[in-house]
Amino acid sequence: MGGWFIDIVVEYLYRVIARAIRTRGITHWRIVKAKVNDSTCPVATYGCHVAEVYYEYRVDGEIYTGADEKPFLFHYSGKDYIARFSPGTEINIRLKPSDPSISFVREADQILSV
Repeated sequence: MGGWFIDIVVEYLYRVIARAIRTRGITHWRIVKAKVNDSTCPVATYGCHVAEVYYEYRVDGEIYTGADEKPFLFHYSGKDYIARFSPGTEINIRLKPSDPSISFVREADQILSV
């Protein structure tokens, strides 16, 4: 039983570290509005729970879609997170300057008014 819990924690830490690495330097990326299409946090049968937010946004007349995954140790934490991203909600996302198809959702950006 203890080994199973350690596996979950290891996966969670791996996902948190990978997310932190991907977000390095994005504070300088442009912020744009996006519309949430869907959000979910399925119950994990193995491993940590992962909340997913799917969204679309427009840049220079072109429509792009994005997906954001955030890990959680507890399912209720993931459910609380996605409750803020219900379908139709407008959110702030960061766009990579050299490639607008690469975007990222940051919780800290959601309180901004763009």
